Amino acid sequence: MDEKNELVRRTMRIIKGIFQKGMGAVPYCKGNMEWRFNHMSGYGLYCSTVRKALQGCASGGGQIRHHEYHVQTVGDQVYLVSGLFCIVFGQGEENSPGVPYEILVCMVEGQAQCVHVHGGRRARLLCRVRGLCQEDYFFEEGEVLYIESAHNNVIWHCRGYRVEGRDSLKRLEQCLPGDFLRIHRGYIVNLGQIRRIRGSDIYMSNGDILSLPLRNCAKMRKTLLARIEKGFLSRQEAHSSQTLEGIDIDEVCFTCNGRLQK
Repeated sequence: MDEKNELVRRTMRIIKGIFQKGMGAVPYCKGNMEWRFNHMSGYGLYCSTVRKALQGCASGGGQIRHHEYHVQTVGDQVYLVSGLFCIVFGQGEENSPGVPYEILVCMVEGQAQCVHVHGGRRARLLCRVRGLCQEDYFFEEGEVLYIESAHNNVIWHCRGYRVEGRDSLKRLEQCLPGDFLRIHRGYIVNLGQIRRIRGSDIYMSNGDILSLPLRNCAKMRKTLLARIEKGFLSRQEAHSSQTLEGIDIDEVCFTCNGRLQK
């Protein structure tokens, strides 16, 4: 088993440990590690506030279903492991979408220095993109990282692939849900996929770096931070005030022409 596969395996063990009442995550975490779950944060292996909130998401017999994970090398013995998993309730049928969560783990010398978990709502169908050969691609909100303008087309940057379609950012920003924001004449970003903001640079979950416009950088940065904070708080309030089974699935669909790019 190579090093990156081992890091993914450890991330899965951490997920199992934090969503279930047990100590399975302890061997893979540093003692002074940082926890984050939506707008909540804390430090230490036994951060009860964050861990209890996470454990509550899987109460009632929820099962963990892993989807995909990516490992990015940051430095010597420093890696970022990002991925997507779901908590499935009931009988765990194959077609059940479950409740999606994203995780980002910073591994230092094989142990987690920080664990960030975001999610808690059922997956939403965002759009349908029709390819040039009449093939259709279906995206969920969490799959789309950002949308880039490319002359008379747009490029949908998704998890592990890109889709180019004939469309415009001007039209899309009128159709997309509130988790998307146009930060530049050339970009619309998914607020839930932003991992860091430094100056005018926006660091996305896949490692891509986008830039805010220099002329309106301060104003756009303030708007961006306010929208991100509002989104995190509203998601957490919705999660805590409703049962997971009672959350509706919103559907926003539209069609454009596109082609798949690896």
